[in-house]
Amino acid sequence: MYNGSHAKANNKPRIRMNKLAILFIAVVMLIGAVVGSTVAFLVTQTEPVENKFTYASISTEIKEQFDGTTKKDVQVTNTGDTAAYIRATYVVTWRNKVGGTVVTSVPTDYSYTLTTCTDGSWLQSQDGYFYYKTAVAPDGGVTEGSLLTCTVKYPEGVEPEYILSVEILAEAIQSTPESAARNAWPGMPDSVK
Repeated sequence: MYNGSHAKANNKPRIRMNKLAILFIAVVMLIGAVVGSTVAFLVTQTEPVENKFTYASISTEIKEQFDGTTKKDVQVTNTGDTAAYIRATYVVTWRNKVGGTVVTSVPTDYSYTLTTCTDGSWLQSQDGYFYYKTAVAPDGGVTEGSLLTCTVKYPEGVEPEYILSVEILAEAIQSTPESAARNAWPGMPDSVK
């Protein structure tokens, strides 16, 4: 019988693959190998990253000198970990020496003189606070000058029954953004920078 050129060899069908199809399959296999090996590498080689966020700490400490009759060199230290604006005020009361209760009026023959911010480093506002002119550095930055100086005069020749208490109250707020301090402290003078 005639076995021409169109006859099938061994009765198996021939599969003709298009060159474009072969190229497409090769590219898909290559991409799969690259992506698979990259993912396998990342999963086996990288450690998890732990994000640790800490909040800013704002705190103050009052430093002063007191020799029994005069309180002076009143400064505020920024003990926090971010630069801060500082404002302060004071409360003056007469107290019984025994027990420490507050006396409602100035005892006879007792007096005191109090001066504030003689060097211009603090600005007094109408809200009753004194504002330090600039932001105070973190981790131990100290205000310059003295917030106040107060000297008490007790009656002569007798043991005083009363003592003068001058309490300094200080607050701090982060200095950036500046608008945060101005919103929280509306009485803050514009010249505080």
